[in-house]
Amino acid sequence: MTGLRRWVALTPRDALLVRDGRQFDAGADTAAEPMYPRPSTVGGAVFSAYGEEPVEIRGPVLAKQHRGGWWTSYFPVPADLVRHANDHSLVTRLRPTESPAVTDLGDECPMLMVGEGDPLGGWLTAEVLTGYLHGELVDAKDPNLPVEELGLEFVRDDPDRDPGPLVREPRVGLGRTPQRVAQEGLLYQATFLRPVDGVALLAECVLPPDWQHTATGPVALGGRGRLADVAEVEGVGWPDPPPEFPDGRVLVYLATPAIWAGGWRIEVPPGARLMSAVVGPAEPIATASPRSAGGVRATRALYWAVPAGSIYLLQFDDADAAARWALGDGERPGVHGTAYGRPDRDRLRTAGFGVILTGVWS
Repeated sequence: MTGLRRWVALTPRDALLVRDGRQFDAGADTAAEPMYPRPSTVGGAVFSAYGEEPVEIRGPVLAKQHRGGWWTSYFPVPADLVRHANDHSLVTRLRPTESPAVTDLGDECPMLMVGEGDPLGGWLTAEVLTGYLHGELVDAKDPNLPVEELGLEFVRDDPDRDPGPLVREPRVGLGRTPQRVAQEGLLYQATFLRPVDGVALLAECVLPPDWQHTATGPVALGGRGRLADVAEVEGVGWPDPPPEFPDGRVLVYLATPAIWAGGWRIEVPPGARLMSAVVGPAEPIATASPRSAGGVRATRALYWAVPAGSIYLLQFDDADAAARWALGDGERPGVHGTAYGRPDRDRLRTAGFGVILTGVWS
């Protein structure tokens, strides 16, 4: 996909309430849990900022702006990084291992990810994730790494003390009629997400060559009456891929939730084979297009998405084929840093679902 590329930062002015879109009845349910902002949520805000839809939107990425204007980006910890079963101060990595075990996948996915430990959770900086993609983080020669050496600003040792870039903030609400009149006795609790100071949602926008619009704000984001400031920013980007893929092995890291035709299964490219995967629990995601014919009621849909942080291990016929798919070859662009697994003009793809990053595995 050719065209201009710009990164847009959405900085919320208040706490966010992003729900998965399923029915919530304040008369029957007592608590509403939030979701992290999804591509569809950010896509609507970007459209409002530009007044026209970009060709593609890729994100969101949580990032923090520092004095001097530079950014630190954060990505969900890859699903194959776990806390050591006997020492939670150490991080280890699940390893692909051939196994005689028989699954309902047959020979489609012949290796199991072996290891013991609880999911690490939390966020990696773009710099640390780059080392992971290059095979430099928790390698076979040093299978255990102290948590503090990950260089994280947000570590989930104690979620109440150090909750991450978005702090959970419970609030009490009162159920209301469609006319927004309070209903007696219908109290409920909703958990909002408040960004840490300086944290914004970033999205890469792919624009046509003749694009004349400039992003302006504020725009609605994160609940009724809630706003976010808008700015086009520089000096940010996706973590770099490795320059080569020895033995044709490509690790695929999911940077944003994916909604694929095969459910949890990634669409395996020609000349490759899926060897193993680590996939988190499916996430419910609702979408709607109020600007389309029929409005929200006609376009709303509920999907089950593969969560960000999931990984897939692919085996190509050779290293050159792997590099062409991941990085491009001059005729076709590579898949690194792009939405994958749906047709080019598919609404879910252009909104940013299924952005992948590529790395190596052993």
